[in-house]
Amino acid sequence: MQDTAFDGERAGDVPADRRRGLLRRGTSDRRHFRCRSGRLSACFRADRTQCGNPLGSGTQSVISGALASLSAAGRGLGESLRAVSAPPPAYIHAARAVFAALLALWVAFQLELSTPYSAATTVLLVAHPVHGMVLSKSLYRLAGTVIGAVVAVALMGAFAQTPELFILGLSLWMGLCTATSTVLNNFRSYGAVLAGYTVVLICLPIVDTPQDIFNVAVNRVSVVTVGIVCSALVASLTTSRGALKTLETRLVVVLAALADYVRMALSSGDVLVMEKARRKLAGDIGALDSLIEYAVVEAPEIAGIGEGLRGAIMAMLGTMTIATSSHAALARIGAAARPQDLTDGILALIGRLADIVATKPEMAAVQSLKDDLAALGGRLEEALDARDRPSLAVLDRLGELLDEIGLCLSGLGVLLGQKPPADIVPVRLHAEWGWAAINGLRATITVWLAGVLWIATAWPGGATMVAMIIPNVGLLSLRSRPDVDSIDFIWGTLLATAAGLFCLVYVLPQISGFPLLALVLAPFLFEAVVATMTPGTVFIGVGFYVFFITLLAPSNPMTYDVETFLSNALATVAGAALTTVVYRLVLPVDRRRNVRALVRAIHADIERLTQQPEGIARAGWEARMHDRLTRLGSHMRAAGVAQDGLLRGGFAALRIGRELLRIRDLNLDPAGAALAGKALLALRRLGETPHLAVRTSDAVARDLLLLADGRPGQTALFRAAASFTEIAILLGRHRRFFQFSAKT
Repeated sequence: MQDTAFDGERAGDVPADRRRGLLRRGTSDRRHFRCRSGRLSACFRADRTQCGNPLGSGTQSVISGALASLSAAGRGLGESLRAVSAPPPAYIHAARAVFAALLALWVAFQLELSTPYSAATTVLLVAHPVHGMVLSKSLYRLAGTVIGAVVAVALMGAFAQTPELFILGLSLWMGLCTATSTVLNNFRSYGAVLAGYTVVLICLPIVDTPQDIFNVAVNRVSVVTVGIVCSALVASLTTSRGALKTLETRLVVVLAALADYVRMALSSGDVLVMEKARRKLAGDIGALDSLIEYAVVEAPEIAGIGEGLRGAIMAMLGTMTIATSSHAALARIGAAARPQDLTDGILALIGRLADIVATKPEMAAVQSLKDDLAALGGRLEEALDARDRPSLAVLDRLGELLDEIGLCLSGLGVLLGQKPPADIVPVRLHAEWGWAAINGLRATITVWLAGVLWIATAWPGGATMVAMIIPNVGLLSLRSRPDVDSIDFIWGTLLATAAGLFCLVYVLPQISGFPLLALVLAPFLFEAVVATMTPGTVFIGVGFYVFFITLLAPSNPMTYDVETFLSNALATVAGAALTTVVYRLVLPVDRRRNVRALVRAIHADIERLTQQPEGIARAGWEARMHDRLTRLGSHMRAAGVAQDGLLRGGFAALRIGRELLRIRDLNLDPAGAALAGKALLALRRLGETPHLAVRTSDAVARDLLLLADGRPGQTALFRAAASFTEIAILLGRHRRFFQFSAKT
């Protein structure tokens, strides 16, 4: 997941002369990026008579061996990165991100912040090709940093003299933030976990000097702010602020895909081809919600348009679902019985939806489309007195499909200046509370154990190790395969160590001034950012650019202390390695448990609809179910579980839920309501007795048709009969899914 960022800055957000055990005074060669006059000048003088060799012979041999041992891995990664055919936009994004990072580093030097490199890492961590996403992520990063700084001051003030209680408080806070981040979405999740580990980055370096807590907290907020401002500035100047235009372009593509899907559904398309297309389309429609959020952050004046488009998105999901039901209903009747004129009319109407977004027609054209929708709906209503259940099901499905197309049209009308519909339901996605509890508990245990290990061993580099473990545990908990991703992160850290050591020993002592420093850093950072644009090397790239610049730690004055570098590198690599161990030993991720939990949640929602359906908005419920199916597919891929059976069953449950909500909204007479209640009672024990639920639903559908026979104006009874027929068919085909739900 590209949006997930790592903040591996070591526990060093304090002036260098206050770090215990990390700086060997008197033996370190210091250079300045800025002279006393304030100009950037000769910080890395190439005067070998003054600098000499900063390494002893023994240390030199150790470093040479380390570099040799890592060279093969470095060459292998270099070959793999060269093999990556990154598109030109990836290089443009990388150049923009590196320029912003170097600008932030320069500004931090000018402001004489104690950890200027943190400003550069902030830029790299919030970098994104889309301007709105940069702003959104930056805002949540700043909010998380400020909250973390406040908590850090409070914890240090309360437990400065009792390290055991401090570690306990820190572990509980990190557990709470990790659990919260699991149930949040988009960059809100990143902000929550950042609020947790910011406390670590602020507090751990000054456990021996707690009186400095306020200054360190202010410095941390300052460097993050510098990074955010520079990132936003560069993004604003180098990217077009066309968030709404980008959104409209994507809407046209998705609407065209939706029209193609409906066309396949109404023209007897292949089931397997449709299934693949439906899953992709559901993901594309769901992604529009995040794009709307980022567009609103970039241009707050379009907030009203965003609300209307969210209504259109939910209607698109409904259109896709009911098109699938229509395909199944059409397959149950002969070709001669197909209402070809009605299906052709629907295809023509949905094809005109994309034109509304692409061409922005006059309101007269939109009104014409509405009139055509109403006319076709009237024809369907008149034909709904069919007596045979298969034909009735087809007409009912087509009528519902028209309703969803009408809702799409209402939502898209905001692009033409219309007010958004007043009854839009907010989208509430699924929250995996069980997974959140496990992630929070794991983070709490890990922080406590790491703190105990640090205190017990009294290792001078323990603070860096703990500061490495805690962010990784929190951020990797958001991934489907954290144990695998953590290994890639180790490789990135190792390569960053090798590259940083090479620059520290052989390159930086030879150069002068900030321009040359930027010239040295830029190629390494550029390659790392490009690597993050490729799924297979995301975490190698992130691990590299974060720890390359953090371990190198360019600062005023610059310190060429190889012993400090190696100590920090050892602690950093140890922290990365222990993170991998944590995810294998401390509450390891049970991907199958996540699958079972989602299936149980789907089944529980169906049961709730049979008992207390009042107050449940259909559009919001359906959007949440689609989100669950997307998560289910992701967890199943990570677990290596066969997907088709469960995903088909989950989609069948979604369709059953839609039918139950339709039945709830029908105005049935007492006799019809009594029959419907009989079927709902059987459906409440769906997981235990699926056969009974199938037989009862089928029998009630027949009885409803008999009840409506010969009685005029019984559209509600016809619709209820069609819904229970659909439920019986779906349950008969997918009863194992509900039995699986009951057993888990």
